[in-house]
Amino acid sequence: MHASTDSGIDGLGRLRWGSHVCHFYRTERELEDVLVPFLRRGLEQGERCVWVTAAPLGADAARRALAAEVPDLEAREARGQLEILDHDGWYRASGGDDTARVLQSWLAREEAARRAGFAGLRLTGNSGRGGGACCDPGFMEYESRVSATFARRRLLGLCSYPLDGCGAGEALEIVRHHDKTLSLRGGAWEAVAPRRTAGEESLQRERLERRTAELEAALREREELLVVASHELRTPMASLQLLVDSLLRPRERASRSAEDERRRLERAAAQCERIARLLDDLLHVSRPGRRAELLPSDADLSSIVRDVAERMQEPLARAGCTLTLSVPPATPGRWDRLRLEQVLTNLLANAARHAGGGPVELSIAASAAGPVLSVRDHGPGVPADARVRVFAPYAQLEGARRLGGVGVGLWVVRRIVEAHGGRVEIRETPGGGATFVVALPWDATRQGATAAAS
Repeated sequence: MHASTDSGIDGLGRLRWGSHVCHFYRTERELEDVLVPFLRRGLEQGERCVWVTAAPLGADAARRALAAEVPDLEAREARGQLEILDHDGWYRASGGDDTARVLQSWLAREEAARRAGFAGLRLTGNSGRGGGACCDPGFMEYESRVSATFARRRLLGLCSYPLDGCGAGEALEIVRHHDKTLSLRGGAWEAVAPRRTAGEESLQRERLERRTAELEAALREREELLVVASHELRTPMASLQLLVDSLLRPRERASRSAEDERRRLERAAAQCERIARLLDDLLHVSRPGRRAELLPSDADLSSIVRDVAERMQEPLARAGCTLTLSVPPATPGRWDRLRLEQVLTNLLANAARHAGGGPVELSIAASAAGPVLSVRDHGPGVPADARVRVFAPYAQLEGARRLGGVGVGLWVVRRIVEAHGGRVEIRETPGGGATFVVALPWDATRQGATAAAS
């Protein structure tokens, strides 16, 4: 990121976005001399600003000092351009000593600022927290992680440190953990950059490279999310459309009983509920670094299979497929029902797409470890050298684009099954075709707890 912003302070001038700077002060007046113009300039430039205050300049005094320079301060606060926070309240709300949570709170604020149309997020805080120790190893590690986290983001941070009680060695340590340091010399504020050793430069580069890789991974995740959203919502939307169309056709309505109409309406309502749950999950996944969590509960796998089979009857019939079920009356266990519905829906949709015109068989067999689901088709099959690759995102076999799909359905299946602690594989079907085998544990809750402990 090469964009820069005016700091509002003569000694600093323009700063690159992602900069993390500090300054030393002795008096409340020196604190105001730096922080007020710093924040005023940010407000004037259309940035969102956050001021975390502490003694000797508390929240009320800080607001009065800034209001003297920004006449419409109250209006800017009302529309969310400015937050003036008391340090202790902010510290508790942002995660306290949990560095990761504190940093995530800044990133969340920056993202919210960008979504709201602001140019970026400018923040400042009194790191001395009102006369405490000048610095400690834990806080310096936090400052180091701030520098790595802010890099390449629309964030600009200014930390204030009290000189009282701060020795020369501590001051040098503070300087080392910031991009620039503002210090009062001869009545004027001047900025100096730390001189780093070759080893420190190498470490800084490693941190920046690591952070860059994390951000690139997050962007890839967002792109994948859009594809998954499109794919996962398409099937229930198509099924819902078929149901609504059938309910609207007068001739069909006249030949159906009231009970049949009621069942169709119930299925339509269930599809609406499923779409709403999928949207909630997709919003959850869209948060940086997060994955959708399983919600295991007591469930009957046989019932899940029968419900999905009923919903998929029409799409399969349109592809010329006949569906045969071989399931026990009940298969109780603990799983995430919605997720397993996704697995079965994707596997049946895959069969309809690639084995159209042929029979499809869906069965459940029990084992000591858990139930085993099988979806067998009699289409062209999957070559042996592609039976692992098809579960990767965006994987496409020869002719798959002609048949439709973007190559994420089986990837979603694998992720859900593995999240349950199970496995999925493809076996050859005698006489031609493919058999997708899903092995699940009886209790996904216990499996998840074991994985978390390990």
